[in-house]
Amino acid sequence: MVLGVAIVAVGVGLVVAYGGRIAPGVRVAGIEVGGLTAQAARAVLADRVADAHLVVRGDGASVRIDVQSGIAFDLDRSVSDASALGRIGSPADRLGAVAGALLGRTDVALRRIVVDEARYEATLALIAASIDVAPVDADVRIDTSGVSVRPAVTGISVDRDALSAAILSSRDLVGTIDIPLAYVAPALDDDAVTDAARAARNASLPLVLTAGTERIVVDPDRMLGLVTITRESSSDGDALTASLSAQGLDALVAEVAGAVDGDVREAQLVPGGERLDVVPGRDGVVVDRAAARAMLERAIVGGERTIALPAAVTHPSLTTDDAERTSEALVLVGGYTTFFPVNWARATNIGNAARTFDGMVIGPGESFSFWDRIGEVSARTGYVEAGTIIGGVSSYAIGGGLCQVSTTFFDAVIRGGYRIDERHPHSYYIDRYPLGLDAAVFAPSTDMRWTNDTKTAVLVRAQSTDTSISFWLYSEPTGRSVTISEPSQWNIRYPSPDQPADPQHAPGYVVPGRDTLVTRVVFQDGIAISRDDWYSHYDPVWGGPAQ
Repeated sequence: MVLGVAIVAVGVGLVVAYGGRIAPGVRVAGIEVGGLTAQAARAVLADRVADAHLVVRGDGASVRIDVQSGIAFDLDRSVSDASALGRIGSPADRLGAVAGALLGRTDVALRRIVVDEARYEATLALIAASIDVAPVDADVRIDTSGVSVRPAVTGISVDRDALSAAILSSRDLVGTIDIPLAYVAPALDDDAVTDAARAARNASLPLVLTAGTERIVVDPDRMLGLVTITRESSSDGDALTASLSAQGLDALVAEVAGAVDGDVREAQLVPGGERLDVVPGRDGVVVDRAAARAMLERAIVGGERTIALPAAVTHPSLTTDDAERTSEALVLVGGYTTFFPVNWARATNIGNAARTFDGMVIGPGESFSFWDRIGEVSARTGYVEAGTIIGGVSSYAIGGGLCQVSTTFFDAVIRGGYRIDERHPHSYYIDRYPLGLDAAVFAPSTDMRWTNDTKTAVLVRAQSTDTSISFWLYSEPTGRSVTISEPSQWNIRYPSPDQPADPQHAPGYVVPGRDTLVTRVVFQDGIAISRDDWYSHYDPVWGGPAQ
């Protein structure tokens, strides 16, 4: 305590002793000027401030301020402030100033002043421009490239008055000033556009609509074209909302319903290969337009991307799945095709019969009769008069041409290995049929009959064209195979000169008569189980002498 009083007393004495010089221990901005005259102190300060500058920084940006920025140091006033220490004020103030200087705690500020107002204001503007950021509202946009969402940006603003005060009050020759900043919130932040963004993004994704077996994919561009983004204000602030064009939505509902609506269609099993091909069926669909509109309005902008349309649905009795299972289970066990010349009447009768047989199923142990299945043959049932053989001579009758149906069916059946119960040859050989393997029918006495003597049912498919008829037999694998011999021929006979000409043959046309034998052997899993010898007797036929 005694030492401190002594130091102060000495200091006061030094001030008096220093006369016009600055009190000892005094510094200006950290520069020692104690004991110097005012003029000498100014010279020291002037030498030291030549490279003085400040670095103003904020939000990652920084700007250097020096003597080129329109400000300078007030050296005269700063020296005057230093010279006044210990010489003005109350005794206590003077004593405190001297004590602080001697103890190294007195550092006079180096005052800054604006010497070029325009340049200084330009400097402040430069600082603000390097840091200021205008707030950016969040936004949702829909264009040809799709949906884009712009995030909100918080604005940054420099408080220029506070910045100027901080610059001018800085005590240091070289230092850093943190800029006082204000943050400006956008009117539309990210939360304010969330719902609209979600709706637009949903609309940009494909929408799959189902109704029974029908399926349609709505193109995203089609849905985005219906969406409008609008800005709405409320007591809670502004927000973006998404809405759909009512007229456009009505058009989309009509388009979708038109594509999906339709009558029920049975699946089909189409013959012609080792397995039946499946033609898919479809459910009958009638879309509820009003309910579909409400559903689409919700689905386009939100929710699942695969939805079932509200509709009345009628299922076919044979679905596509059922048909595919049937196709996988069945294989072709027998088939045959024959051809005939173009003839409308013949094609009509053959087509009627083919449709009668197509699709029938002969169960295990079940027998088939051509006439029992075909039923009434008359004009009432769609048959017309066409060429046939009556009493060994070509003629015309309702249903002419049915022998081609029975012959083709017979040849398909024998290749399946099924048991033949009745078969008859024609009175003369018709060269569009396989020799010795024709099967004539004439109601009611002459029939073609066979029995499914396997353990699996057989599906019969028949199709005709203007010049052909085909039969295919499909079944689960039976393990059967057959061999059919080439026909043996003997007793070849030609028409006698006095044999009446057949009116259906041209003069000079001759088909010799003959006897034939064809043998079929049926194997079950490689073991022969039956043998058939089909004998045929054919009379000669001709069109009379050549002219």
